[in-house]
Amino acid sequence: MLESKRIYLRRFEEKDAPLLLKWGQNTRYHDMAGFEQIQNMDQAVKSVHQYMARPESYVICLRDGDKAIGLIELYERGMDEQSGLLKTKEIGFLLDQACEGHGYMTEAVRLILTYAFKKKRQTEVWAGTFADNKKSQKLLQRLGFHYVYTVDYSQVSALFSFKEKYYLLKKEEWLKIDANTKS
Repeated sequence: MLESKRIYLRRFEEKDAPLLLKWGQNTRYHDMAGFEQIQNMDQAVKSVHQYMARPESYVICLRDGDKAIGLIELYERGMDEQSGLLKTKEIGFLLDQACEGHGYMTEAVRLILTYAFKKKRQTEVWAGTFADNKKSQKLLQRLGFHYVYTVDYSQVSALFSFKEKYYLLKKEEWLKIDANTKS
Protein backbone atom coordinates (compact mmCIF):
# COMPACT_ATOMS: atom_id res chain seq x y z
CA MET A 1 0.00 0.00 0.00
CA LEU A 2 1.26 3.47 -0.85
CA GLU A 3 0.57 6.09 1.81
CA SER A 4 1.29 9.62 2.99
CA LYS A 5 0.17 11.58 6.05
CA ARG A 6 -3.37 12.24 4.80
CA ILE A 7 -4.07 9.64 2.11
CA TYR A 8 -3.32 6.13 0.99
CA LEU A 9 -3.69 4.27 -2.28
CA ARG A 10 -5.31 0.84 -2.33
CA ARG A 11 -6.37 -1.58 -5.04
CA PHE A 12 -9.91 -1.48 -6.38
CA GLU A 13 -12.52 -3.73 -4.77
CA GLU A 14 -16.10 -4.60 -5.70
CA LYS A 15 -17.33 -2.26 -2.97
CA ASP A 16 -16.08 0.65 -5.15
CA ALA A 17 -18.79 0.12 -7.79
CA PRO A 18 -21.19 2.72 -6.29
CA LEU A 19 -18.41 5.33 -6.40
CA LEU A 20 -17.71 4.58 -10.07
CA LEU A 21 -21.45 4.85 -10.76
CA LYS A 22 -21.52 8.26 -9.05
CA TRP A 23 -18.62 9.54 -11.16
CA GLY A 24 -19.89 7.85 -14.31
CA GLN A 25 -23.26 9.60 -14.02
CA ASN A 26 -21.65 13.03 -13.59
CA THR A 27 -20.81 14.48 -17.03
CA ARG A 28 -18.17 16.72 -15.43
CA TYR A 29 -15.80 13.76 -15.04
CA HIS A 30 -16.39 12.66 -18.61
CA ASP A 31 -15.89 16.20 -19.95
CA MET A 32 -12.81 17.00 -17.83
CA ALA A 33 -11.01 13.65 -17.77
CA GLY A 34 -12.67 11.32 -20.26
CA PHE A 35 -14.05 9.14 -17.47
CA GLU A 36 -16.47 6.61 -18.93
CA GLN A 37 -20.18 7.28 -18.70
CA ILE A 38 -21.83 4.68 -16.45
CA GLN A 39 -25.62 4.49 -16.38
CA ASN A 40 -26.41 1.71 -13.89
CA MET A 41 -24.95 -0.56 -11.24
CA ASP A 42 -24.36 -3.45 -13.67
CA GLN A 43 -22.10 -1.20 -15.74
CA ALA A 44 -20.39 0.05 -12.56
CA VAL A 45 -19.65 -3.53 -11.43
CA LYS A 46 -18.25 -4.34 -14.87
CA SER A 47 -16.13 -1.18 -14.71
CA VAL A 48 -14.79 -1.94 -11.23
CA HIS A 49 -13.75 -5.40 -12.44
CA GLN A 50 -11.81 -3.74 -15.28
CA TYR A 51 -9.98 -1.54 -12.76
CA MET A 52 -9.33 -4.57 -10.54
CA ALA A 53 -7.73 -6.37 -13.49
CA ARG A 54 -5.27 -3.55 -14.18
CA PRO A 55 -2.07 -4.07 -12.20
CA GLU A 56 -1.46 -0.41 -11.25
CA SER A 57 -4.96 1.08 -10.69
CA TYR A 58 -5.62 2.50 -7.25
CA VAL A 59 -8.38 4.14 -5.24
CA ILE A 60 -7.25 7.29 -3.40
CA CYS A 61 -8.54 7.16 0.20
CA LEU A 62 -8.43 9.56 3.11
CA ARG A 63 -6.65 8.07 6.11
CA ASP A 64 -9.13 9.86 8.35
CA GLY A 65 -12.34 7.86 7.90
CA ASP A 66 -11.11 5.58 5.09
CA LYS A 67 -13.24 7.50 2.56
CA ALA A 68 -12.54 6.87 -1.16
CA ILE A 69 -12.05 10.21 -2.92
CA GLY A 70 -10.45 9.48 -6.27
CA LEU A 71 -8.48 7.19 -8.50
CA ILE A 72 -5.00 7.13 -9.94
CA GLU A 73 -3.41 4.77 -12.42
CA LEU A 74 0.01 3.98 -13.74
CA TYR A 75 -0.23 2.22 -17.08
CA GLU A 76 1.83 0.94 -19.96
CA ARG A 77 2.69 3.10 -22.94
CA GLY A 78 3.86 0.10 -24.94
CA MET A 79 5.24 -3.39 -24.58
CA ASP A 80 7.99 -3.34 -27.23
CA GLU A 81 11.35 -3.83 -25.49
CA GLN A 82 13.39 -2.35 -28.35
CA SER A 83 11.43 0.92 -28.33
CA GLY A 84 12.30 1.48 -24.67
CA LEU A 85 8.64 1.91 -23.74
CA LEU A 86 8.84 -0.73 -21.01
CA LYS A 87 10.79 1.82 -18.96
CA THR A 88 8.09 4.47 -19.37
CA LYS A 89 4.59 4.72 -17.92
CA GLU A 90 1.65 7.10 -18.17
CA ILE A 91 -0.48 8.32 -15.28
CA GLY A 92 -4.16 9.07 -15.19
CA PHE A 93 -6.12 10.46 -12.28
CA LEU A 94 -9.50 11.72 -11.12
CA LEU A 95 -10.52 13.40 -7.86
CA ASP A 96 -14.03 13.72 -6.49
CA GLN A 97 -15.01 17.35 -6.96
CA ALA A 98 -16.04 17.59 -3.29
CA CYS A 99 -12.37 17.04 -2.37
CA GLU A 100 -10.73 19.50 -4.76
CA GLY A 101 -8.51 22.27 -3.46
CA HIS A 102 -7.07 20.37 -0.48
CA GLY A 103 -3.86 19.05 -2.07
CA TYR A 104 -4.97 15.40 -2.06
CA MET A 105 -4.22 14.86 -5.73
CA THR A 106 -0.78 16.41 -5.34
CA GLU A 107 -0.08 13.86 -2.59
CA ALA A 108 -1.45 10.99 -4.69
CA VAL A 109 0.61 11.93 -7.75
CA ARG A 110 3.73 12.28 -5.58
CA LEU A 111 3.12 8.78 -4.19
CA ILE A 112 2.67 7.21 -7.61
CA LEU A 113 5.70 9.02 -9.05
CA THR A 114 7.96 7.90 -6.21
CA TYR A 115 6.66 4.36 -6.69
CA ALA A 116 7.16 4.50 -10.48
CA PHE A 117 10.69 5.88 -10.37
CA LYS A 118 12.09 4.18 -7.28
CA LYS A 119 10.28 0.83 -7.08
CA LYS A 120 9.32 0.20 -10.73
CA ARG A 121 12.57 1.72 -12.05
CA GLN A 122 10.84 3.73 -14.75
CA THR A 123 12.88 6.30 -16.69
CA GLU A 124 9.99 8.63 -17.51
CA VAL A 125 6.32 9.17 -16.78
CA TRP A 126 3.87 10.78 -19.20
CA ALA A 127 0.48 12.35 -18.52
CA GLY A 128 -2.22 13.49 -20.91
CA THR A 129 -4.93 16.02 -20.12
CA PHE A 130 -7.78 17.39 -22.16
CA ALA A 131 -6.62 20.70 -23.63
CA ASP A 132 -9.04 22.73 -21.49
CA ASN A 133 -8.29 20.93 -18.19
CA LYS A 134 -6.19 23.73 -16.71
CA LYS A 135 -6.27 22.39 -13.12
CA SER A 136 -4.61 19.11 -14.09
CA GLN A 137 -2.07 20.93 -16.27
CA LYS A 138 -1.10 23.24 -13.39
CA LEU A 139 -0.77 20.25 -11.05
CA LEU A 140 1.52 18.45 -13.48
CA GLN A 141 3.68 21.54 -14.00
CA ARG A 142 3.96 22.11 -10.22
CA LEU A 143 5.27 18.55 -9.91
CA GLY A 144 7.93 19.06 -12.57
CA PHE A 145 6.21 17.81 -15.73
CA HIS A 146 6.98 19.65 -18.96
CA TYR A 147 4.56 20.17 -21.82
CA VAL A 148 5.70 18.25 -24.94
CA TYR A 149 2.91 18.24 -27.55
CA THR A 150 -0.84 18.31 -28.27
CA VAL A 151 -2.80 15.74 -30.24
CA ASP A 152 -6.01 16.78 -32.00
CA TYR A 153 -7.89 13.48 -31.93
CA SER A 154 -10.54 14.79 -34.34
CA GLN A 155 -7.79 14.55 -36.98
CA VAL A 156 -7.24 10.89 -36.05
CA SER A 157 -10.87 9.74 -36.14
CA ALA A 158 -14.32 11.23 -36.62
CA LEU A 159 -15.29 9.38 -33.42
CA PHE A 160 -13.30 11.89 -31.34
CA SER A 161 -13.74 15.60 -30.91
CA PHE A 162 -11.11 16.58 -28.36
CA LYS A 163 -7.50 17.69 -28.08
CA GLU A 164 -5.13 16.28 -25.50
CA LYS A 165 -1.97 17.87 -24.14
CA TYR A 166 0.87 15.55 -23.20
CA TYR A 167 3.37 16.20 -20.42
CA LEU A 168 6.58 14.40 -19.53
CA LEU A 169 8.58 13.96 -16.33
CA LYS A 170 11.98 12.25 -16.45
CA LYS A 171 13.36 10.28 -13.55
CA GLU A 172 16.39 12.56 -13.01
CA GLU A 173 14.11 15.61 -12.75
CA TRP A 174 11.79 13.88 -10.28
CA LEU A 175 14.62 12.71 -8.05
CA LYS A 176 15.88 16.30 -7.76
CA ILE A 177 12.38 17.61 -7.01
CA ASP A 178 11.69 14.82 -4.54
CA ALA A 179 14.98 15.42 -2.71
CA ASN A 180 14.27 19.15 -2.47
CA THR A 181 10.77 18.63 -1.00
CA LYS A 182 12.17 16.43 1.78
CA SER A 183 14.89 18.79 2.94
